[in-house]
Amino acid sequence: MISRQPNITVEQLARIRPPTLVLAGDDDMITVEHSAALYRAIPNSELALVPGTSHALIMEKPDLVNRLVIDFLEKEPVPTFMPFRRRPSTTADEHKTALHP
Repeated sequence: MISRQPNITVEQLARIRPPTLVLAGDDDMITVEHSAALYRAIPNSELALVPGTSHALIMEKPDLVNRLVIDFLEKEPVPTFMPFRRRPSTTADEHKTALHP
C-alpha cells in the first residue's frame, strides 16, 4: 500500500473544508516535510508533531496524543499574535508550491 496509495492530489487536499489535524511523530516514517506539506495544502488545518515518537506515536505517548486530539476536537483555534497561515484559502498554484517548492 505504501508504494501506491494513497494517491491524493494537492487539488483534492485543497478542497477539504472541515478543520483537520495533521498529526505525526518527529521520527515518523512519513517525513516531517511531507506532514508540513499536507498541513499547507489543507485549509483550516493544524499541524502537531509529537516529539520523540515514530509512526506508533499513539502507543508511544498516548497521553500527549490524546490531549492534542481532544483539544483539537473540543476547542476553537487559539487566535495567534502573528498569524501567517490562518488567512483565507490560497490558490491551487500556491498549494502546489507548498508541496513541491
